[in-house]
Amino acid sequence: MAQFDLIILGAGPAGYVGAIRAAQLGAKVAVIEEREVGGTCLNRGCIPSKALIHSAHLLDEAASGRRFGIKFAEPEVDLDGVRKHAERTVKGLVAGVEGLFKANKIVSAKGRGKLVSPTEVLVTSASGQEKTVSSKYVLVATGSSPFVLPIPGHDSEGVFTSDDAVTLPGPYPRLAVIGAGAIGCEFAYIYSRFGSKVTMVEMLDRIVPTEDPEATDILAKSLKKAGVGIELGAKCVRIEETSDGKRLVFERGGEEHVVEADGILMAAGRRAQTSGIGLEEAGVALDRGRIAVNDHLQTNLGSVFGAGDCLRGIGLAHTASHEAIAAVETMFGEGGHVNYGAVPGAIYTYPQIASVGVRAHEAAAQGLDVSVGTFPFAAIGKASAIGEREGFIKLVAEAGSGKLIGASAVGPEVTELIAEITLAVNLGLRESDVADTIDHHPTLAESVGEAALAVMGRAIHAAAG
Repeated sequence: MAQFDLIILGAGPAGYVGAIRAAQLGAKVAVIEEREVGGTCLNRGCIPSKALIHSAHLLDEAASGRRFGIKFAEPEVDLDGVRKHAERTVKGLVAGVEGLFKANKIVSAKGRGKLVSPTEVLVTSASGQEKTVSSKYVLVATGSSPFVLPIPGHDSEGVFTSDDAVTLPGPYPRLAVIGAGAIGCEFAYIYSRFGSKVTMVEMLDRIVPTEDPEATDILAKSLKKAGVGIELGAKCVRIEETSDGKRLVFERGGEEHVVEADGILMAAGRRAQTSGIGLEEAGVALDRGRIAVNDHLQTNLGSVFGAGDCLRGIGLAHTASHEAIAAVETMFGEGGHVNYGAVPGAIYTYPQIASVGVRAHEAAAQGLDVSVGTFPFAAIGKASAIGEREGFIKLVAEAGSGKLIGASAVGPEVTELIAEITLAVNLGLRESDVADTIDHHPTLAESVGEAALAVMGRAIHAAAG
């Protein structure tokens, strides 16, 4: 029986990062992955979708060229070319992860891993061959899978999930999207730019309900302006076949309504991928299908740890990576830690949305005593120069100490700008610390410093409101 210091189930952002960190600490590591290294994020999620978004945004930029004195011929969309761009991006990054495994002497096994004891894993290859390996520790990093709404017709042809959406099935002249969270909005943006008439159907009363309401209002207006239909407060009840496509039926206010479509994207969330890998049989405690862990990412079995989406059903790749690092450092005596109060999130539509920590509306709901400063991109010189004046940076600080505890942003490149704010929140800096930091001029980053000044009522380039 092969013996390791650490066996990892899954080679996604948690699994492969945890493996590399463990190898750096001198551990002998094996990673078991049934599909491709890189997991959902690299192969079917974050990376290919952002490649598609970049292609879609190029159409926006070409269309706006005349505003800047540049004339283009009418742009044409080559969907095969777009697909190839995404495929090349993924292929190169997958090869990079495989190279890192080799450089760190990590054993990579293709197959399905199943926990048969707190320290043993049964590996079954695609051909059915079985082998048992043992280890001092096991890290479960099996990720999540798309949640398919169990309504009549959900399994009919032309109904697909985000895993399939990155390959641009169709094209569909009419596309219905079930769910208006981050995934639904990003694909609504992509498909609408590539020629589909998109309608999003959301059960709650606004899109991306976890984000700042003012930010999501701006995104909703932008999507509607681009021709995306948005149906809110809508409960999907069934999918029907019609003579020329499909019909999504939803209820609102006790009445049924329909969206006629050629394809339907299920973007109603994701769920932890924990079944069939021996967790319950080995005695690992689960909470509604998710792996239960303590503050050190350790399960009730001292030798088994968990990281990533398998802990909560849906998460973020960067959170998964840091959880895996923390878990591995705990195993091998380094004392790992994850600051969940400083985890950034982003939506890569145009305009973009980003946030970290406690958002202003959450602070209000929790009754926290905070000071909020908002600064508009319309008052930033660089934003005017590039013609992207819409949106704002909003910072949230403790009223007494001035300590920054969160932020929300909507506008140009806020998925990049959130990094500076995340660092400030992570380090427990005050609004004055950020305001005193000199940002280069002209940059979009100046909005962060101005928002910090706005918390104190001292914004320079915007009138006090």
